Amino acid sequence: MKNMTFNPEIQYRCTIIRGKSISRMEDYLPVYAQILNEICPIPADKFDKTFDDKLSRFIKDDGKTIKNHRTENVDKLLGMYFEKDGIIYISERTKRFLENNDQPAFFKSACYKFQQPNGSQKILTTKEKIKNGINFKPYHFILSLLKVAADKKTILTKDEVAYYVLNALQVLQGKITVDEVFKTILERREKKIYKKVETPGKAYSYSLQHINEQFDYLELANLIRKDAKNIWLNAKEVASTELFLKDLANPLAIDYTKYNLSKKDIGKKIEHEWREYYGATTETEAEKFETTIESLETIPPTEVSRISLMELGDEGENFVLKIEKERVKVFNPRLVNKVNHHGKTKGLGYDVTSIEADRNKKNPEFTRYIEVKSTKRIHPPDFTDTVDSITLTRNEWVAAEQHSNSFYIYRLYFTTKGIFLSVIKDPVKKNNDGILYATPIAYRIEFGDKAVDEKQTFV
Repeated sequence: MKNMTFNPEIQYRCTIIRGKSISRMEDYLPVYAQILNEICPIPADKFDKTFDDKLSRFIKDDGKTIKNHRTENVDKLLGMYFEKDGIIYISERTKRFLENNDQPAFFKSACYKFQQPNGSQKILTTKEKIKNGINFKPYHFILSLLKVAADKKTILTKDEVAYYVLNALQVLQGKITVDEVFKTILERREKKIYKKVETPGKAYSYSLQHINEQFDYLELANLIRKDAKNIWLNAKEVASTELFLKDLANPLAIDYTKYNLSKKDIGKKIEHEWREYYGATTETEAEKFETTIESLETIPPTEVSRISLMELGDEGENFVLKIEKERVKVFNPRLVNKVNHHGKTKGLGYDVTSIEADRNKKNPEFTRYIEVKSTKRIHPPDFTDTVDSITLTRNEWVAAEQHSNSFYIYRLYFTTKGIFLSVIKDPVKKNNDGILYATPIAYRIEFGDKAVDEKQTFV
């Protein structure tokens, strides 16, 4: 970036594709991924209807809702698939999510690959951004600015980041440095000059809607924390943040100024190339973007140096082992040795064995076979109008059939609001009874609250 005199009053509304139901994005993401896993690869001319038909099982359609989920969320915002030679394939980002159930890592990847201009919007919008010299990595710049602020023990407001970064033309053109933006904000504060993004003739909410959604994606990526007024860096995401900071100075991955924008069908070419690029990931990114449980802890901006109390490790099995031992210990300390971890023993089909203890007064020492399925996300789960989706291996399903009434799935959600546990007993019987639904791909299970036997929250 070249230094020049910064005039933040030169404002420019640089929009992004607005998501469908962004407040529920974490609940829908596993459903999107599992549908793609089930149907891809698939001919492009069959993809839209096939995907929409399957998604309609989970989301009520008012005539365009399902289509919007596919075109806005699954495709343009999340980069979950791409087309090549007339075939739709799952993107690398989606494949990794299916493997690790790490939602913040998924959103980190999406934020990391995003740029302005991009191929997710209409060609006229892209042309207009190119004409105005837009050359910007919004998430990289925001994180770099928040890092400078954190080093100076300063908390920035959403309005400041919105006005001086995401709506400031010179910043969007890549002509102003992070240090210059931070310096300007402090100078304005000293003079008691407070600015906010405004669009003539429009409500404040309209002016900020696309900007607030960019803050939302950074939060879903676990890279920032925010409240009603302020925004600050998640100090426990060091490796991920450093990757963004190092990449800020690099050129945009796709330079749209080199395209012949007057060429026929250039819009389709840009869209297809963007899809293929945007959903891709590297091994380095996957390693750096892995989310630790410790990093999910919510820490006020004034306490970023406080030592975390969450030292459970990254595997859900460790947490289940801990709570089962505590439960059995309360019942009878002599029986704690019956709670064991089998995670390193291949082929069993379960992770932990425990006993019924207080949950079965008649047969308290009966064995409980527990398969642990954990995921990391920012917000607590909400499946009031959709379902969760997990995948069992063949060995796990065979174990569920073999141990039937003694087999349990412990579904863990590690979030910034605490740890949430849903316990599902005898999934095979529930599948036979139509309470949950197991599809024999690799035995994907879709379940709602009716299938859950017990819920717990650990804050």
